[in-house]
Amino acid sequence: MSNQPPSSDAPAGGSGVTDDFVRRLTECQNRLFVYILALLPDPDRARDVLQETNVVLWRKADQYTPGTSFQAWACKVAYFEVLSERRRRGRDRLLFDDSTLALVAEHAGRRLESLNDRAVALDECLKRLDERQRRRLHDRYGPGGSVQLAAQRAGQTRGSIAVALHRIRTALLQCIEGKLSKEPAG
Repeated sequence: MSNQPPSSDAPAGGSGVTDDFVRRLTECQNRLFVYILALLPDPDRARDVLQETNVVLWRKADQYTPGTSFQAWACKVAYFEVLSERRRRGRDRLLFDDSTLALVAEHAGRRLESLNDRAVALDECLKRLDERQRRRLHDRYGPGGSVQLAAQRAGQTRGSIAVALHRIRTALLQCIEGKLSKEPAG
């Protein structure tokens, strides 16, 4: 008896799944859930649709075109899974019509792209900070962090750390806005 999973659970031909595909799928899980939740505001149903979407993405792995937006492709698959869920639950009175759902999906997709752009810009701007600034941010915003902890570790007062953190946040905001304003409009 074989320990191999049934072939229906594997992607078509088994050749579509690469380490890069798995990494991209893993990285987009939170954003994909947010997208689905925007279209289907019941968290339990949204989780179910996310799981179904993951199964479809896995099966269609060989249809993803490297170099294109994985997130956009995944969101398109999720959109069709939401439509399928809506058909299964057709008696719900609180459903948008399909054209309204399409508008919400388009808006949610644009918002996700915008959030991605902001996250990339933030990562780049964080790299520009010196070690002391990064340490202060971590002491304040990392797990268990607080202004008090940052002050203790720096040997400074809470007030001086609060001012320093304000300056760091302001610099990060300006850096992010500068990077986003230089990007070509999409």
